[in-house]
Amino acid sequence: MPRGRIALGASVALVAMACALVGCSGGGDPGGDPGGSGDPAALDGITASVGQGRVDISGGRIFVLVENGRDDEVTVRSVEVRSPGFEPGMAKSTPTGFAPGRAIAIRLMPTDAVCTEPVAPVTVVLDVETAAGAGRGELPAEDAFGALQRVQDQACLAESVDSVAVITLPEHLRTSGSGAGTRAVIDVTVVPAGGGGSVHVTGVSGTTLLNAEDTPDWTLDVEIAGSDPPSMIELPVRPNRCDAHAVAEDKVGTILPFEVTTSDGRSGQLGIKAGDTLRADLYAYYAERCGLPAG
Repeated sequence: MPRGRIALGASVALVAMACALVGCSGGGDPGGDPGGSGDPAALDGITASVGQGRVDISGGRIFVLVENGRDDEVTVRSVEVRSPGFEPGMAKSTPTGFAPGRAIAIRLMPTDAVCTEPVAPVTVVLDVETAAGAGRGELPAEDAFGALQRVQDQACLAESVDSVAVITLPEHLRTSGSGAGTRAVIDVTVVPAGGGGSVHVTGVSGTTLLNAEDTPDWTLDVEIAGSDPPSMIELPVRPNRCDAHAVAEDKVGTILPFEVTTSDGRSGQLGIKAGDTLRADLYAYYAERCGLPAG
């Protein structure tokens, strides 16, 4: 997935809640070799599923939820997600132990999407250690909220858009005024790639933090051709609501969902992520206009 493009989905809050209940494992490098050998029967009583919570979206990650239905402790030595819709190597080798009746979510980065292939079937290869010994096997993996489908859809939509033009958020927020009278504009840069094809941008949806100045969403009608000169889209922005907790707990409020349709037939919401500097500017503007303490 191109840098700055983020997978979005309506069900992520529910998946995040599941992750919070069972705990999540991070760390380690993605792409490790599952490796290992042993008796596949050691996986009896173990199930796996995949998902993506709000905390994962900004980092572009997914998680594998491994549940231990056995009577003994399980140590997951490595995990690999397999799907025809993604390149091989979606794996991590970070030994993690957990008790009977518990579950653990292991986060990892998706590999590149294969846009010509379906996501299903999704399986998880586990290399585990139990009281019965080492075991390695491949399990069917439920994806109840369609996390991998969303990730693939976003990656392939971003690929189609980027083949026509690169759409990026600015490094800094443009502001004027002070206090409650502060106003701000996000200057979105459009740099066509110089080839064929086109992208139609019909709007940008408001987020948990940000809205258009006069309406919840930005309504647009911008046609971009690959042969066009560079241009800019101006998005006047205001706080969604003045709530200090909204900033403190923000996960996806500075990811702007652009509604796009490409000439090769793809359409949907393309999430474009604010960089660190712009995100800090947006938080400062939110605090200034709402009269909240800075920082």
